[in-house]
Amino acid sequence: MSRKKYQTRLASDRAEQVDEYMAEHDISQSEAVRRLVEAGLEVERDDGEITDTREMSTATMDERVRLAGGLLMLLSLIFLVVSEVGLI
Repeated sequence: MSRKKYQTRLASDRAEQVDEYMAEHDISQSEAVRRLVEAGLEVERDDGEITDTREMSTATMDERVRLAGGLLMLLSLIFLVVSEVGLI
């Protein structure tokens, strides 16, 4: 695959973010920029709009599901204690 060279200028806060990314992943500046550009292009939708990935990374849990999970964990704990004592 052939490669083209691109040059760009970044605001100082963005440049600091790229530097942090480079340090976290122990990679060169060109590799960091390449990865970040590829990641950015992957989140672009077919209509050209950019998907807000901040909303995609937020997980929510319905309160009923949380309650049901807690009850199942409690029942499992009770079962384990009762079986250890030898009542069942």
